[in-house]
Amino acid sequence: MDPQQRPVYREWTPWPGWLVVVFWGSMFLGMVVVSLSEGGAEQERLLGLVVLGVAAVLVQLFVGGLSVRLYRDHLRVGLGPVGLISKKIRYEEIERTESVTYHPIRDFGGWGVRFGKDGKRAWTSRGNHAVVLCLKDGIRLYVGSDRPHRLEERIRTVAGTRIGA
Repeated sequence: MDPQQRPVYREWTPWPGWLVVVFWGSMFLGMVVVSLSEGGAEQERLLGLVVLGVAAVLVQLFVGGLSVRLYRDHLRVGLGPVGLISKKIRYEEIERTESVTYHPIRDFGGWGVRFGKDGKRAWTSRGNHAVVLCLKDGIRLYVGSDRPHRLEERIRTVAGTRIGA
């Protein structure tokens, strides 16, 4: 891989522990129900188990947590370790940054990729801490983080003078 395309900093915010337990517990319970069901052939039950298992792994890979990667010319925030669902923000688009404590349920109705009022948007996976990227187009993008002050400092370091320019 080209060194220019490697992230210079990465941050991972997983789902909260209780959500992981509920999610995998639900999948396990579903598998138990499928395996103990009376109707249908054994092959149908096996197929049901495989489908549930694959679905659980795919959910975990594609939306299980929040990834923030800083590159030399942009940052990318994405869901899950794969980052298939992601957003790229060039540093030149950022007017300023700010570490905040906010109210995810009141401000956005919960966690995940959210759209709030007055141009506020969020990419979060847990907690109530974020770095707000105040973009030049008026959008305030909340990027969830367990260590928002460190993430903000790293963004400013990597972006240099391009923020607010």
